[in-house]
Amino acid sequence: MKTKRVASILVVVLAVTVLLLAACGPKGTPEPVTFTVTGAVDKELQLTDSDLRGMDVVTLTLEHPKNGPAEYKGVRLSELLTKAGVKGEAATVTFTARDGFTADLDLASVLACADCLVSFDSEAAAMYNMAMPGQTSGKLWVKDVVSITIK
Repeated sequence: MKTKRVASILVVVLAVTVLLLAACGPKGTPEPVTFTVTGAVDKELQLTDSDLRGMDVVTLTLEHPKNGPAEYKGVRLSELLTKAGVKGEAATVTFTARDGFTADLDLASVLACADCLVSFDSEAAAMYNMAMPGQTSGKLWVKDVVSITIK
């Protein structure tokens, strides 16, 4: 009888220990960083897809220089730059795509663009495209952009 009681207590203690360890253990793989803002900023940003989608998301109809008007959903570029805190000596913004393609625009033009977006790609998660209304060069509408560097 005493042996059964000890065995029962051991089983209960073991079960509680397993449950506690499971609750306190790692929560899985952290979400990967998919977008960065670096360079001449007060705070470099390392953002996950959830971080970007958790910001103030807007949907705007914008005029692409080659493709005409379309609806874009994303985060205003100005919000990202404000969050990073652009330093006074900065003059240029470089947009870099996953394949290494880059496009530069002067900071004054970027700051003057109230509707410029880092837009969410409608066909792929964690993929972003620059939506740059008012810019006549389609090269500035960088596809699959992964980083912005302030210089």
